[in-house]
Amino acid sequence: MERISDAHVEGIRRFLEKGIEEVEKLRDGVRRHFRWEGLPSPSPGNVYAVDGSRMMKRLSGAVIYAVSASAVGERLYYWNDIGMVFPYKNVDERVRIHMDILEKRMGAISGELGADLVLMDGTISSALITPPTYASSTTRELYSKHGRVLVDAALDFLDFLDGQWASWKRELEEKEVLNGFSLPSRGWAGKEIFSVLMENGARSIKGSWWWVKDREDLIVLFEYLEYLHALDKLLGGQIAAVAKTFYKTDVVKKVKELEPRILGGSPTIIDTPVVASLTDESGYLRFSYIEKPKGGLPKLVVELMDHGKFQNLREGLVLDGGEIKGTRIKPAYVRFVKGGLIYLLEVPAWQDFDETLSKILSVAEDEYVIPLEYAHHSVVIKKREFDSYVSAVLSALVGENERFLSFLRYGREPLE
Repeated sequence: MERISDAHVEGIRRFLEKGIEEVEKLRDGVRRHFRWEGLPSPSPGNVYAVDGSRMMKRLSGAVIYAVSASAVGERLYYWNDIGMVFPYKNVDERVRIHMDILEKRMGAISGELGADLVLMDGTISSALITPPTYASSTTRELYSKHGRVLVDAALDFLDFLDGQWASWKRELEEKEVLNGFSLPSRGWAGKEIFSVLMENGARSIKGSWWWVKDREDLIVLFEYLEYLHALDKLLGGQIAAVAKTFYKTDVVKKVKELEPRILGGSPTIIDTPVVASLTDESGYLRFSYIEKPKGGLPKLVVELMDHGKFQNLREGLVLDGGEIKGTRIKPAYVRFVKGGLIYLLEVPAWQDFDETLSKILSVAEDEYVIPLEYAHHSVVIKKREFDSYVSAVLSALVGENERFLSFLRYGREPLE
């Protein structure tokens, strides 16, 4: 790339100067309607933090990937898995959801094993209101085709997950590390999930063959149910989320609504630089998310809630029938030290906000939260290590059967 262009520098300078003008217009309005508060005193507690990582490689006939989650507190817990999928539907999103499932299970189990508070990296609200699009559409299509029998199959699958939960918890407590298959939806103990459910007496699967033609879509649906199951378990404990990168405009939009002449016809700026300009002191600013329609839950999920499933998830959502109107989450912008960065903190509405923040402060140091930093560094999957591990596994398999090679070639081989 050529040297820095003066024109590029000038263009970015104008953009930033315009942003500063907008911040100056908004600052006093934000002060009139919001309050920057000092941090409470730290309150010691057994605080855990959870983070996850993923890596994937596209081969000639399949996709191989690794996912990992770690929980860091008084003890260290790890959950790792290697998976392979055909490039059937939305592979990138399915790999991300697998990682999310491990993170949320790890957070929930850490709470059950004694954590006073579990910190998640990112936001809780996005997990509540932004389900994977591919899963929602697949769920709706299957429900329209199969109706009641699909509800029964989902209930049977969730009962199987509930039964498996105690085993995961016990093994994690004893060994601190879980390796191997972690998505029953993809198969369990060398058997397809449908065979496992039949062996467990699931009449929805055992009674007829309605599911055979939709096998792959049902596996995608079961993955989605695993995600909701893990999220529901997580919401049953004492949790909070800290986001490093976010683009919220709720404070700015509220000021614009109350004092529309402040902005005039100017474009809307995000909250972070405006809030940061109020003061360089440590502290926090409470606000509320602007409620607006977020779409609807699939009818299948609503029916499962009516059958007693996902009750913590239901508690976390503001629902009008099956329509999502908002979340029961208390957000705040937080700065842990003078002159530090602004972070987004989310706490479920049924928890005490000040008490939760006090526990976080007991493990905060300088600009960030120590367990979250340790969890991030402990869970990163390094590309070189991943590639070496994958190469070793695939070489062993090709040595067994050369016909596997047609699935396992790597398209970038000539370039590397």
